Amino acid sequence: MDLLIGYILQILSGAGVIVLFGLIISGLRLAFCTVSGRCGSRILLLTGIVGTPVHELSHALMCLIFGHRITEVKLYQPNSSDGTLGYVRHSYNKKNIFHQIGNFFIGVAPILIGGAVILILLLLLLPDTFDTIVGEIESVSNNGVEDLSITEFLGYIWTTICAIFSPDNFSNWRGWVFLILAVMIASHTELSTADIKSGAKGFSFIALILLGVDLILYILIPDTLIAFTGAITSFAIILSAFLSISVLFLLVLLFIAIILKSIGMIFTR
Repeated sequence: MDLLIGYILQILSGAGVIVLFGLIISGLRLAFCTVSGRCGSRILLLTGIVGTPVHELSHALMCLIFGHRITEVKLYQPNSSDGTLGYVRHSYNKKNIFHQIGNFFIGVAPILIGGAVILILLLLLLPDTFDTIVGEIESVSNNGVEDLSITEFLGYIWTTICAIFSPDNFSNWRGWVFLILAVMIASHTELSTADIKSGAKGFSFIALILLGVDLILYILIPDTLIAFTGAITSFAIILSAFLSISVLFLLVLLFIAIILKSIGMIFTR
């Protein structure tokens, strides 16, 4: 495999997938705010009761993992002057490469950990549905990037939707509690400008280190470079399947906003 092609595949499969889903999540949240207008801000304040603490705690967790010093945390402040519902302030040693790499994971933490929390809730509240979805993710991940078709991935999405929104799940309180909490968390997995800046700082270091690793493998053991690239692209498939669950619940929120707006338009005629 050509060194440059392998490197580009690794970057696109790793950070590229996270960036793509970050854009999708931000776009859906913007669409929700546009459709719902002023009411949308109130709804986000309400969903922020759960979603914002999860968002900020995900930043804090990554700060601890990567050795950053947390200086201040606000988990939820609905009455802030600038509209910021929460934040985590942290400091780090700019000469420490591990700290610099950590900036990427701290920045994108809400997307990754928010999705993980939704899956944990699914495991606790709807274990049978969890088994079905994880089984589908494993099935999708068994295909390499070159073998995975759009139809197969859309099939996974459809199976996930059918599993989560099965009538059996909503015949008791567990399904409703899961749906409400999942929507509240997913609606606050978007990345702020500060998150993006932090992620960009860390990404530059990751990209340089990855390039160094690829050069060494290319010179010494080229076959290992092929396997290394394959492992990263396979992980990207799993990550895409995993992150699509958060996107699903943002679509639910947008769908609710469209219905409410349509009802409002009917009654104002």
